[in-house]
Amino acid sequence: MIRVNLLETESRPEAPPRVGRGMRAALAAGLAVAVAGAVLWPVLSVRAESARLEQRSRAVERELAGLAGASPQRDEAERRVAELAQRVALAEALEAARGASARTLEQLGRVLSEGVRLTELRQQGRDVVIEGRAAGMTGVSDLVAGLEASGYFLPPVEIVESRLEAQAGAEAVHFQLRMSFSPPSS
Repeated sequence: MIRVNLLETESRPEAPPRVGRGMRAALAAGLAVAVAGAVLWPVLSVRAESARLEQRSRAVERELAGLAGASPQRDEAERRVAELAQRVALAEALEAARGASARTLEQLGRVLSEGVRLTELRQQGRDVVIEGRAAGMTGVSDLVAGLEASGYFLPPVEIVESRLEAQAGAEAVHFQLRMSFSPPSS
């Protein structure tokens, strides 16, 4: 015979499945791996970064060692540049300090022709008086033309005196010139 219970009975909730020891061990192992990964990952990252920085540091040290040989050469070149700059400054200062007398002599030397000798040169301010001897009047007139054409003496260059002199068996022209020194503006 078959019996059927038609009465309602209390239903019991189903009990959760029991976790066995094996399952607990697997969960604990997984949790340990996760924690170890979380702890070890930064450590491994720092080690890798440290190794990369160490390698870069060695490369920089090698580069610095290579540049150490160039440093004395650079220092020598800088010293030479400074020395040349000092020389240029000195030359410019001397050129600026040069007086009218030096410029007068420089221009006279440029226009002095062969056969003409200067015996006296007087300068007072801008006025210049020259005395000398020439083989002939042509030398005197060439000197006057050269002085006027130089641009450093205001025209006219006056021939104050010219006379014929006998000297050591030869005739020479004694002359005296007067002019005003006026260097051209740069």
